[in-house]
Amino acid sequence: MKKHIAALTLTGGLLAAVAGHAQAAGNGSDDEFAEWEQDTSAEVYDPLEKINRGVFWFNEQADRFVIKPVAKGYDWLLPRPVKRGVSNVFDNLFMPVVAVSDLLQGKLQHSAKDVGRFAVNTTVGVVGIFDVATGWGLEERREDIGQAFGAWGIGPGPYLVLPLLGPSNLRDGVGLVGNYFLQPQHYIEDDETRWGVSILNGIDTRYRLLDASRVLEEAALDRYAFVRSSYAQHRKNLIEDKDAGKPVPAASFGQ
Repeated sequence: MKKHIAALTLTGGLLAAVAGHAQAAGNGSDDEFAEWEQDTSAEVYDPLEKINRGVFWFNEQADRFVIKPVAKGYDWLLPRPVKRGVSNVFDNLFMPVVAVSDLLQGKLQHSAKDVGRFAVNTTVGVVGIFDVATGWGLEERREDIGQAFGAWGIGPGPYLVLPLLGPSNLRDGVGLVGNYFLQPQHYIEDDETRWGVSILNGIDTRYRLLDASRVLEEAALDRYAFVRSSYAQHRKNLIEDKDAGKPVPAASFGQ
């Protein structure tokens, strides 16, 4: 159990202070970010704001001096097809979470397709390196356990900024535990291999957020308030099935 939690923490650490799910992941364009900026007026219950701002600052420093430089080096070093293959693998490893979340929400047809997508990409797609399933009509969806809780009517609770994991709330924080235990890579028996996969997962996630986080740094006067509002709005939209898989800027990276 302690090993599982340690691996989870390490993965989150590599997502760090973009601190501003995942899950979720994907590059965001300037236009997509501007669209989100116009839709971030959600009221958020934040009784721990003083503490959250301190954690937010810590996460930003970790990202500035460690996480982002590593992600930029990864981006520079590897050719695009290799990076795409790595991203595909981790998207595929998240599919059991999506399938269970859909099942918990009563979306039986979606859940069956999620399982089919995972099976096709794991086998024909060589552990997910190649996204064969999309061409076969099995489109990728983004669901998680926190969304299932929200669909059941469970409220978000207080807003939280988790050390190294970023924006969340009480409901989604509990959901993160479920997300973790449903991802196959966390059951790799060899400690070094499991930790290596966790590190690579974090680097890949941060790499995919490079463009979105740049726009966030340039656009938001109060980054904490912007991330808080956009995270809350994003999660609300996901629970209400309004986003339909639309890529989201860095504010949503934590799920």
